[in-house]
Amino acid sequence: MTQSWVEDGQKYALVGLDVKFEGTLSLQKLAPHLWAFADAKFTVPANWREWLGSVRTDEVEDCNLFLLSKLTSAAVDILDAENQALQQRAWTFYVGLLLSSAFAPAHSPVFITGSRRAGEIDIRQQQDFDSPVPSVVRPSPPVHLPELQQAATLGENLESLGTAAIPGGRWRFNRTLKVYTDARTAPEILDRIHQYCRCLDGLILPDQGKTKQQFKSKTELFIGPGHHDLMGELYDVRSAVEHLHEYRYLERFDRALRLDLVRKEAIAEHVARNALARVIGEPQLWPHFGNTPALTRFWSLTPAERQKVWGAPLNPMTAIADFDPRFINDGELGAR
Repeated sequence: MTQSWVEDGQKYALVGLDVKFEGTLSLQKLAPHLWAFADAKFTVPANWREWLGSVRTDEVEDCNLFLLSKLTSAAVDILDAENQALQQRAWTFYVGLLLSSAFAPAHSPVFITGSRRAGEIDIRQQQDFDSPVPSVVRPSPPVHLPELQQAATLGENLESLGTAAIPGGRWRFNRTLKVYTDARTAPEILDRIHQYCRCLDGLILPDQGKTKQQFKSKTELFIGPGHHDLMGELYDVRSAVEHLHEYRYLERFDRALRLDLVRKEAIAEHVARNALARVIGEPQLWPHFGNTPALTRFWSLTPAERQKVWGAPLNPMTAIADFDPRFINDGELGAR
């Protein structure tokens, strides 16, 4: 790979992904502190190859999409607060991509920080992320440039949200977002459905004793009316997992039932992801979703007032628009 993505005297933090990327992308600045480039080769420095091992080195060098933050530094040889700030920006860029795309990389994303001095790029610290799990509905969706652009905007907004003066703070929203990012990497489909539904719980604040009823009614804000039965079925799965009743779905193999779970997972993920992206992408929503008292006030508004604040609902069925079970074999559904 050419080294034009980072200049002498600069530090960087980089997330490397092995994904399908539609189009070409030379180094492009997508936000004030964020760049991306694709279809380039990252060469691991010789002193890191033994430490990473041959398999992981090959995976890192197979990455073809890179999310980058960088800055000019007077201390390129020191791993310090500058690197931490760059890592935080690259991380929020990556979270933004999780919210703009349902991508699933071929192997664990790599997270690197270092610098360039005298024409040589050095790695000062490396770690791996748990890999997002592919959906059976759409196992390897390509990443497109508009999704990268949205990811960069969401990343910058996440950094701003972290320091925004929100009355009551933002703990609840931060926790909800963490539930979503963890869910993307959960290996079991029932666990993913459970957690995506918990993300929606985090945004709708259902009253105790009325959780299923309000899960169906309050999510109208996000997806419009006409989906109460679907949302009730999703909540039934959430409750089954919560109370260790997964056997109802998994104890014996039932192709139709497993296909229905696949549909439900795709829909739950789509709604949770887009709802979270809406909140992060529109700063006027931050004061309404940051904490429990703010949510209480928001949900005390009339439905018309809430919809005016939120905006147009999305169509949850978009998540399964190209779903064709004929191309899904029983092994992909967990048959043994």
